Amino acid sequence: MLSTSFYQGLKVACFTAALFTSFQASADIVISGTRIVYPQSQKDVVVSLDNRGKKPLLVQAWLDDGRDETNPQELKLPFIITPPVSRIDPQKGQSVRIAYLGGQLPQDRESLFWFNVLEIPPKSKPKEGESPNQLQLAFRTRIKLFFRPEGLKGTPGEAAAKVTWSQQKQDSGWSLVARNDSPYNVSVANVTLKSAGKTYQVDHKSILPFSTQTMQVKGLSNHAAGSVVYETINDNGGSDSFEANVN
Repeated sequence: MLSTSFYQGLKVACFTAALFTSFQASADIVISGTRIVYPQSQKDVVVSLDNRGKKPLLVQAWLDDGRDETNPQELKLPFIITPPVSRIDPQKGQSVRIAYLGGQLPQDRESLFWFNVLEIPPKSKPKEGESPNQLQLAFRTRIKLFFRPEGLKGTPGEAAAKVTWSQQKQDSGWSLVARNDSPYNVSVANVTLKSAGKTYQVDHKSILPFSTQTMQVKGLSNHAAGSVVYETINDNGGSDSFEANVN
């Protein structure tokens, strides 16, 4: 279990890592896949973690429901992760098992959660002449987990293909409104609007089941009929491309 003091330290560590990671260091723990699909019919799902680095690491794993700044102990999610904490030696791996405990989740649609992995490097001793005050970076990786009840109509691929698009005027310009009438989450990776020989980039967002998502069109000041070209991420982590009319 994560203690409150540990989680407070985690937020500081992750913020520090966010400031320095892009140009000073990178995470050593690699997760097998970019997303996790948990069919309700399965007793559990297994996620593989690999340490590609040169040092042993302490690894903490947990789930959240989108409230990533909330102490995981307070979320009370119907899952258990085994082991929640493990040591992974360099060039070795560890299997993490996620089990659903039953109840509490909708049965007419997918539920979205996030799988978190925090890697904590061993505290290194400063070399001769180095300052004893050294920065220790803890890296956090976070990927989506889709809990998929039995008996949902259609398929995730059909859901992505059947997204419908319309336009909406906003104070800052025009936006696309994407509608998902399926019980599946549609993970959107890229969206462009083509109209009158021009292409406009769109601030893409993923779409929850039975919901709409508003996405701002960059540089569009007037209504523009045309077509929307969009890419979605499938269960295997690959991308699928679609095109739909918009009026």
